[in-house]
Amino acid sequence: MKTLIKKVARYAITFVLVIIAIVIVFRTWVYYTESPWTRDAKFSADVVAIAPDVTGLITQVNVHDNQYVKQGEILFEIDRPRFKEALDEAQADVDYYQAVVAEKRREAARRNQLSTVALSREAVEQANNDLQTSEHQLAKATAARDLAQLDLVRATVKAPADGWVTNLNVYGGEFINRGSVAVALVKDHTFYVTAYLEETKLHAVRRGLRAEITPLGSNLTLRGTVESVAAGVTNSSSSNDSKGMANIDSNLEWVRLAQRVPVRIHLDEQVGNRFPAGTTATVIITGEKDRQDREPSPLEKLTNRLREFG
Repeated sequence: MKTLIKKVARYAITFVLVIIAIVIVFRTWVYYTESPWTRDAKFSADVVAIAPDVTGLITQVNVHDNQYVKQGEILFEIDRPRFKEALDEAQADVDYYQAVVAEKRREAARRNQLSTVALSREAVEQANNDLQTSEHQLAKATAARDLAQLDLVRATVKAPADGWVTNLNVYGGEFINRGSVAVALVKDHTFYVTAYLEETKLHAVRRGLRAEITPLGSNLTLRGTVESVAAGVTNSSSSNDSKGMANIDSNLEWVRLAQRVPVRIHLDEQVGNRFPAGTTATVIITGEKDRQDREPSPLEKLTNRLREFG
């Protein structure tokens, strides 16, 4: 009898362990295939591609690669002596035409005061026309002077915001063309995470849900909130529906994979450049909403109503 009980107990324990293992495997499979999480996530930040608005010789570079700079700090200068000379020349033209306009104005006023007996109507009209022409020349010279002033100001390239200088590829003595990207500036306090979630998991993702972010190779878990979901991605079957939208590459071209859609996640705390833009992370959408976004519970609603009635 005891032997039979022991045998039944062993079978029962084995059966229970098998059931537990099946449940664990099933829940793991469901979590892996249906839960909103991904290892395909990247740290991102607002990046400004800095390009000069003038063409000339780089005379001075004030920063080095990966340096942190403040807004308004000088990055490099482009041939300021040349633009200073151009401004002086433009200012000289303005001074000249101002003198011409003053002379023409006096002459026109004098002729307009004289009677048509002393001067012909044609002479009076000619004086007024000369005044108008000189005023137009003065306006043109003033515009050229203002443009030269703008070129001189923009010959000094400054940081548009606080951040890190990266990919600096200009040096003193080089010639740079207008519009050529010289350096990138990764703006401080703008870091966020872009999680590329499969389209089959988007049903469980919406704005306000909480997220856990684990950088690759780190045990640190960051927290954030789903800020938005991309409204579209590149459609490889149509060129008209893909203009300017995110292009997410598939890992295996010969297997039909679920399309990945970028989900932007706002970080609770900025981490500076500890995790540079472009580095990888794992993101798990926990399904919990921020307190200010979630629907209050019935108890909280009742408490709020009681507070309203004092």
